[in-house]
Amino acid sequence: MVLKLENTGVHEVTANIRVSILIKTLNEEGKIARCLAAAVREAAAVGGEVILTDSLSTDRTIEIARRFPVRIVQFESIDDCNCGAATQLGYQFARGEYLYLIDGDMELQPGFITLALDYLKTNPAVAGVSGLIIDTQIRTPADKQRVAQYTSISGAVYVNSLGGGGLYRHSAIDSVGYLANRWLKACEEAELGMRLKSAGWYLIRLPVPAVTHTGHNESGLEMIFRLWRNGRMRAYGVFLRSALGRPWWWASVRQAWFVFAAPTLYLVTMAFSWLLISVGVPTFMAVLVAVTLLWGLAFLALSIKKKKAADAMLAIVAWHLYTVAAILGFIEKIADPRQPILAREI
Repeated sequence: MVLKLENTGVHEVTANIRVSILIKTLNEEGKIARCLAAAVREAAAVGGEVILTDSLSTDRTIEIARRFPVRIVQFESIDDCNCGAATQLGYQFARGEYLYLIDGDMELQPGFITLALDYLKTNPAVAGVSGLIIDTQIRTPADKQRVAQYTSISGAVYVNSLGGGGLYRHSAIDSVGYLANRWLKACEEAELGMRLKSAGWYLIRLPVPAVTHTGHNESGLEMIFRLWRNGRMRAYGVFLRSALGRPWWWASVRQAWFVFAAPTLYLVTMAFSWLLISVGVPTFMAVLVAVTLLWGLAFLALSIKKKKAADAMLAIVAWHLYTVAAILGFIEKIADPRQPILAREI
């Protein structure tokens, strides 16, 4: 059936449902059984429900999901399908006092939700808590960066967002209007973190494994072009535009700093070229020296940081693609993120 939802909080919190585990999927037939088995196990342990929000999968994801005692919600229109909308759709159906976000290629670790619930119970100012994501495939620079980041965590740390999912208070989400901006194909957790922080809430990451993550079996270059094709790069422009006039605008700019990296370096290169020209250096030579020196220094710095020249070059390519994509996203017309999403429960 098609549910014509009147608001984002369609289902009120139910006393006997402690946690709603919200799983978003798109063609996860090879991973969804393990994900759901773990989610159902953890839901049973804490008195919860499992809601799978599916972005109109064309494989056997739904067929497999029907074998489990879970609620399955699917978009009515393919135009609504994206990461932010899938998260928000789960929120529209969630009845739990707490909400746990997870992707279909993740598996919850035994006992983590119980640990997170205990932490939230004793820390009323904390809106959400997450743990470590254990990657089973580490191929791209982004994978390596995430592993390095989590390896450095030795105690509970305050974070700006719970990237990779986590446990949230339903009441905290209600206080900031919605769970995820339905128009964001990426950055939805970062945007949520900024809204919560602006409202006076805190987010915590614990040094305890929360989920295992399979992810994509791809190279860094393949990842970049996948993000370009599926529109996730454009989300950074939507993200920045949605923050205009908000208290978290500058935090959004810092979050999306790489969108500005290439244009900034080009501006500095132009300024340096003009400086050389002003002291008598021929135009062609001035431009050549400025480009070689400044972009060479950027490449060298990235090579040292990433420990590979190939990864440094990949980062520079990514800077350019993110800039173009962000401009395209920024000029998109943005509707109210609280606008209800039409869906069917199957």
